[in-house]
Amino acid sequence: MLPPAISRRTMLVLAFAGAHVLPGAQAQTTVTQVLAGGVTDIDYLNSAAVLGKINAGYAYAHKLSGAGVTVGVLDAGITPAHREFSDPGKILPGFNALDGGSDVTDHVGHGTHVAGIVAAQHNGMGTMGVAFGASILPVKVLGDDGRGSSQALDRGLRFAIGKAPIVNVSLGAENAYSPAAMKEAAQAGMLIVAAAGNSGAANPGWPARFARESWAGNQIIAVGAVDASNRIASFSNRAGDTAGWFLVAPGVNVLSTWMNGQYATMSGTSMAAPVVSGAAALLKQQWPALSAAQIANILFVTATDLGVPGIDPIYGRGLLNIEKALQPIGTLTTTTLNGRTISVLSGTTQVSSATTRLLGLATTGQLRVVGLDGFQRDYQVDLGRSVLPPAGLSLEQVFGGMDRRIDVAEHVLPGGGELAVAYARAPARAGSLFGHEEGRGGIAALSYVAQRPDRSFAFGMGSTAGNYFGAGGLLPQQGLALGSVTALAHPYFALVPGAAHAGFARRADDFGIKFGVLSTGADRTLDAPDIWMPPGTGRQLRARSSLVELSRDDGHAALALSFARIQEASGYLGSYASGPLVLANSAYTQALQLSGAVRIASGIALAGQASYAATPGVASDAGLITGVGTTRTNAFSLALIAAGRFRPHDRLSLSVSQPMRTYAGMMTMDAYTGLDDQGSPTREKMRFSMVPSGRELRGELNYLVPLRAAASVGMTLMLRHEPNHLADAAAEKLLALRYLAPF
Repeated sequence: MLPPAISRRTMLVLAFAGAHVLPGAQAQTTVTQVLAGGVTDIDYLNSAAVLGKINAGYAYAHKLSGAGVTVGVLDAGITPAHREFSDPGKILPGFNALDGGSDVTDHVGHGTHVAGIVAAQHNGMGTMGVAFGASILPVKVLGDDGRGSSQALDRGLRFAIGKAPIVNVSLGAENAYSPAAMKEAAQAGMLIVAAAGNSGAANPGWPARFARESWAGNQIIAVGAVDASNRIASFSNRAGDTAGWFLVAPGVNVLSTWMNGQYATMSGTSMAAPVVSGAAALLKQQWPALSAAQIANILFVTATDLGVPGIDPIYGRGLLNIEKALQPIGTLTTTTLNGRTISVLSGTTQVSSATTRLLGLATTGQLRVVGLDGFQRDYQVDLGRSVLPPAGLSLEQVFGGMDRRIDVAEHVLPGGGELAVAYARAPARAGSLFGHEEGRGGIAALSYVAQRPDRSFAFGMGSTAGNYFGAGGLLPQQGLALGSVTALAHPYFALVPGAAHAGFARRADDFGIKFGVLSTGADRTLDAPDIWMPPGTGRQLRARSSLVELSRDDGHAALALSFARIQEASGYLGSYASGPLVLANSAYTQALQLSGAVRIASGIALAGQASYAATPGVASDAGLITGVGTTRTNAFSLALIAAGRFRPHDRLSLSVSQPMRTYAGMMTMDAYTGLDDQGSPTREKMRFSMVPSGRELRGELNYLVPLRAAASVGMTLMLRHEPNHLADAAAEKLLALRYLAPF
């Protein structure tokens, strides 16, 4: 028979396995431990058997404590005078569900112990709760003999509705009872964390076992206990038929608060449940709009699997893991302004010399946005990590340039045509300065020019347009090969890399006019670098250009004025992107260039060029950058060239140049920046200048000389001041010497 005081009601009893009371304000140890963030802390050490097992330090390193969250503790009451509950607002006015009064004094110790596991203060005086900054709503549903009734529990639950989003129920019933009050609590959005019971049974006891009911709406978590080795405690009820809603947490020899200012070590699922309640409070603090079901599901899917892989009848979902619970679940996404969902962690952005402002924004942390995980939780993401700088100075780059300048075969064809073919060498052995490993070479570039006194026609593949147009096409009869000087390449031809070209020119006296077109995609059969799929973009590069050039050349000096229109179909000013930082799906640029060259002595010339361009503004819905205004860019170069001065067929060049640089333009980014009070994402429009912080000046000295028996010597000295147009970037220097000879 049931005791008379609880006749006709289901009996509720405390669910702890035993207690060992410890006197003193600081428990039994004076050893300190260094937490994440460098905090030396006795509270953490005394509670480390619990906090370390559940990876709570991750939350504390991110400034989470449960502050602002109330956890209802439906138990035997509390000892509010304990030093661990002394902060104002730590213990809220409670309710005695046994007599309807407000006296919630704990005369058993159990409620005080449970409350300390949830939220004991972080004050260096003994222990600390999992959510040490949370508030406790004490609800006394068990008497001084540790017994109560389902009626008292129901009254306590109803009292807590609207006052505490999370309640801890570390007690057990002898059998099932009417869940009406629990249904009301669940419908009101409450998360109920219930101890599974200490009978060593195959299934949880009540009320924890109600978690499996459909009306519970995934808002009841049943909690079992594990020992220091993460083995299910001998006394703990198992997951059984409630496995999908069952977690385990440390519940053996747990140190926490006790009556009369003391501390006690206790064991039981009563100790494991408040560990989970504290974890739920940490989630609620970080994301207040999370529903009870969402919090429970997050804790379920992030638990550390124990026992048989997957959800099993012993450990259920597994061991509570706060670190994983606070990390993103699923893909972090955002939406573009037109509502298209994209991943904020996918894709890369390869900037060009004209778009290095993105690199500057990246390095200064100004490209931070918010992404939402599968539970619509907000996480700050630094999009700058996906921004790749242009290639820096490298031996491979320099040696490749030497090879292209040396390995050129020129042929004069019948009728006055000239054919030039550049060969690609096999890759050099790693770490070797001499020779090449065996491998297939191939044609890297070719050009054909048919000359007539009054006209010419040109065709080429593999970035040879610079030999015919601009400064590279001036003084063609002097044997100076201005087109082989990198600094004199038309800067806007870089927007159509590797292009095939065709050109036609007419001359009358010293004056001439040229027409030309360039297009990517026509020379894929050449053994040239892979320019067709920029890394990480997932798109084929496509661009084309048309130009007209007016020139005057009297054989000693030449001047040319050209106008080019470049259409990019898969990039913006030479930059390529996929993911959130796509500048534009396409762009067209109109460039004006003035080029000049003068022969100052036999085999010596001075040449230079200045270019200005405008790229009209574009709107984009491909990523978070919603538009780029009209962008204005420029570039210039000056070079001194000498041929055959020291040895036959040698070439010397000294140049200074500014790569393509933006000097006017703005871009707009529209992105999530957080969540409002209802948990809905908020957007912010951000405007950034496209003008970089610095100006790159590049100096280059090249000397190449062919030797006998197909041997050659090359030397290059390169200097970059404020590389990539970043004012705070360190200067880059490179000196390369190379000797090549067949064996």
